[in-house]
Amino acid sequence: MQVEGIGAKTAAQIQDFDLERNLEREYRLMERAGVQVLTLESEHYPALLKAIYDPPPVLYFKGNPFHEEDFPFAVVGTRVPSSYGKIATERLCSELAQRGGCLISGMARGIDTLVHKTALQEKAFTMAVMGCGLEHTYPPENRALREKIVEAGVIISEFPMSTKPDRNNFPARNRVISGLAHGTLVIEAGEKSGALITAHFALEQGREVFALPGNIFSEKSRGAHNLIKKGAKLVDGVDAILEEFSADVQQKLADKKNAQEKIELTESEKLLLSLIGSEQQHVDTLIERSHLPAADVLATLVQLELKDWVTQTDGLWHVIQSY
Repeated sequence: MQVEGIGAKTAAQIQDFDLERNLEREYRLMERAGVQVLTLESEHYPALLKAIYDPPPVLYFKGNPFHEEDFPFAVVGTRVPSSYGKIATERLCSELAQRGGCLISGMARGIDTLVHKTALQEKAFTMAVMGCGLEHTYPPENRALREKIVEAGVIISEFPMSTKPDRNNFPARNRVISGLAHGTLVIEAGEKSGALITAHFALEQGREVFALPGNIFSEKSRGAHNLIKKGAKLVDGVDAILEEFSADVQQKLADKKNAQEKIELTESEKLLLSLIGSEQQHVDTLIERSHLPAADVLATLVQLELKDWVTQTDGLWHVIQSY
């Protein structure tokens, strides 16, 4: 009780803690959920996370083994992104995944969810770091996404299995997100956004911090702009991220984009890609500007979407990778 912050109630709980009973319950919950554990002494404990000043002594995980040879990179942001934020997230994460990146986020609503979905779409490894025990899913609407991540990536938590999502858990969770990664990119964050906590942890851990510039009049961009003012790297494309890392790290990245670019495109596909450009376009605008029949434009857009060149956001088409 002489320790600051430890009162009579907490002291009594420590005294009354039944280690044997709690361990037995924890093992039972893990076995039922198919969850495994890594400790700091484990050979496969992530090296980057182990290097931070306060690594979790225990990591609960479900899914695939960690891939140390990959390029782990964290992307976080607002829970209520704009159309611009959604497009930027899809485009940057898609290109990072194509180059061999492992995308890390917190499976929260908004940008986090989009990061994981984009990684899955690109068949890239993705890590979701939870702010609760793995017996729970938060937010609950991401239950289906969680199962897909388990199949193609891994979900992680430092909290005991039955720990409920609590707002006090999330700052601690954020240090794990940044600790697992070579760098962290913030996409749209207000002045008090949790994404900024992740960025500050990254700085304390000696990791690279990046921020996406946005609308100067938007509340959602203030946090990212403040990071840029303080020295975070302004991101206007994937190369702005990769050039900050050593030649050794860059050498490890498998640039799958070159193979993708070799896929031949029809004249109609090239025309629509050039008309969409760097903006988002409604299908009616594309029909008008291309002078092609509506049915041909729709069919061509579907083909481009199947080839992972374009996607729709809020009913508007935009290019995922530059042409």
